[in-house]
Amino acid sequence: MKIKKSPLTPSESSRTDLFQRGDLQGFKDSRGQGVTGQKGSALIITILLITILTGLVVDFVYDVYIDSTRLSNWSNAQRASLIAQSGQTLSSEFITIINKQKYTDIRSLTLPVVQDFGPDTALTVKIEDESSKFNVNSIIYPNGLTNEKAFSSLKKLFEYLNINSSLALSIADWIDPDKEPRLFDSEDNAKNTFLWSVDELRSIDGLNSEIFGRISPYLTVYGNNLVNINTAELPVLVSLDSSMTELLAKSIIEYRENFPFESTADVQNLSGMEIIGQRILGSIVVRAAGFRVTARARVHEITRIIESVMDKSGKIEFWREG
Repeated sequence: MKIKKSPLTPSESSRTDLFQRGDLQGFKDSRGQGVTGQKGSALIITILLITILTGLVVDFVYDVYIDSTRLSNWSNAQRASLIAQSGQTLSSEFITIINKQKYTDIRSLTLPVVQDFGPDTALTVKIEDESSKFNVNSIIYPNGLTNEKAFSSLKKLFEYLNINSSLALSIADWIDPDKEPRLFDSEDNAKNTFLWSVDELRSIDGLNSEIFGRISPYLTVYGNNLVNINTAELPVLVSLDSSMTELLAKSIIEYRENFPFESTADVQNLSGMEIIGQRILGSIVVRAAGFRVTARARVHEITRIIESVMDKSGKIEFWREG
């Protein structure tokens, strides 16, 4: 007896066709997960892996870039430092030439540097006459006593610059070795010895950044405590004597522009300076005793600056690199 197969229903017939065609869309596996879902999950995982790998590659490239940049900057910084040092050496040779002259009448100059240091590399060297400034250490003698004449000059310098002259008392207490205050609390935390740098004045109470910026161009702590009459600026000239007026100081500047002073006695030849000129003879010179040298070297984006103070023999009294 033959068993007749019942005809397939339309839906069953469709499924048979799908299997025969190999089209599995719409079917689920034994876990109930669709085949399309499996392909979607694989795609998501692949994208995630690519994203992670891309991130790792980016981080690696960035780290390599940073390390390369650091190495390049370090190399450029070392090179700039060496070039700046060469600028200091060049200046010492130039100072030797200056000292052969009878007088120094240039307060500041920039040396011409013709050496080719390579692409995007430059060097500038500036030399300043440190003797054109007032030596703030001169207000106290080495034995600790007050140099009244120099102290009066410092007070007058402050007055001319419209700065409270009582700050001179605080500076004197900062330098002198005793503990007796000239002002209330002016001996508190005082150094009680000579300044090594003008920058130390910032540590004195009442001498803020604004005041320091106004007085620092006219002060020094180096040299022989004498002011170069050929290069001193107006405020320093006015401070030389209690009777020195702004008009007389300007006449000194006008005179030296055409006739630099070859000896300190020449200042007495100016009208109105006969007596004052005689009084300041022990406070002035006509040649620089010290020089401030600033060598600035640039290699690409890196800059190094070396600042020094040399005496007339080329001996270094101050050195700072930054």
